[in-house]
Amino acid sequence: MDLSITSLIVKDVRFPTSLSGDGSDAMHTDPDYSCAYVILKTQRNGLEGHGLTFTIGKGTEVVVKAVECLKPLVVGKVLGDIYDNFGCFWTTLACDSQRRWIGPEKGAIHMATGALVNALWDLWCKIVGKPLWKHLVDMEPEKLVSCIDFRY
Repeated sequence: MDLSITSLIVKDVRFPTSLSGDGSDAMHTDPDYSCAYVILKTQRNGLEGHGLTFTIGKGTEVVVKAVECLKPLVVGKVLGDIYDNFGCFWTTLACDSQRRWIGPEKGAIHMATGALVNALWDLWCKIVGKPLWKHLVDMEPEKLVSCIDFRY
């Protein structure tokens, strides 16, 4: 898997669900369900991964900026290097020393990391030609375990 990530696009997608009260509850009286939507492109024409992380409207722009701030950690990376130890790559994104103080494993950086990792899983499944559930059950146990960050 010598493909690399050539670009990362992130979009702020919003749905005005608060106009009709859809999705509201006692704590979230006016949610506008939204997402930071990530597209990872490769040098192979048409091969891209898509991922997202949901928000309830305001603040989505913060998550989008957090994705953009993680871009240098993703663009240019070889997919084989990422997938050889996916758990380690998660840690690279979540615990980057210069961004760590604004929310590793919580908040906007964590949500941005989730959108990027979702896009990477989508891309991996497209490469192997399997839905995620099938890709996971077909993995050797050691490979599956390497996808998880067990620090805690």
